[in-house]
Amino acid sequence: MKLIEKTLGGLLEEQTAANPDKDFIVYSDRNLRFTYTQFNERVDQLAKGLMAIGIKKDSKVGIWATNVPDWCTFMFATAKIGAILVTVNTEYKLHELEYLVKQADLDTLCIIDGYKDSDYVQIVNELVPELKNSQRGELKVEKFPELRNVIFIGQEKHRGMFNTQELLLLGQHIDDADTLQYSE
Repeated sequence: MKLIEKTLGGLLEEQTAANPDKDFIVYSDRNLRFTYTQFNERVDQLAKGLMAIGIKKDSKVGIWATNVPDWCTFMFATAKIGAILVTVNTEYKLHELEYLVKQADLDTLCIIDGYKDSDYVQIVNELVPELKNSQRGELKVEKFPELRNVIFIGQEKHRGMFNTQELLLLGQHIDDADTLQYSE
């Protein structure tokens, strides 16, 4: 078996060049579709937004989410930065999340509203009570010294958390030349 010597970001760039107007991802239940070009542009904007809040190569970014459309966007965006994406089991409860955040030294945690009977926003606020009184990007938690950011994947706003739209807007202020070196 031959080893592929491409990065995830590089693979997306290559496929975008070969299939710019073909569908990359389709969520028919949400009437949402992205071509390769549209998706790659969204990934680049999100990657730059993540960099604007301090995420860089080797940053550890946890993602606690089900199969929502932007799960893939976060996966490719962190890959283009060179950050480490840490997937969090959607069935986790408070004590399991606490263990993972501590053991993985997460500096950023990305969440959705919840899954089944778990309210992720409530759990994170219970785990990190400092979040309610913190400015976004300035989180300081004695229990988790590495944790600096919590991101809500979606449009809703929650105290102390960035949301996806804010990161996409922040990405507009970062020059392409300063970012995305791990796309090759």
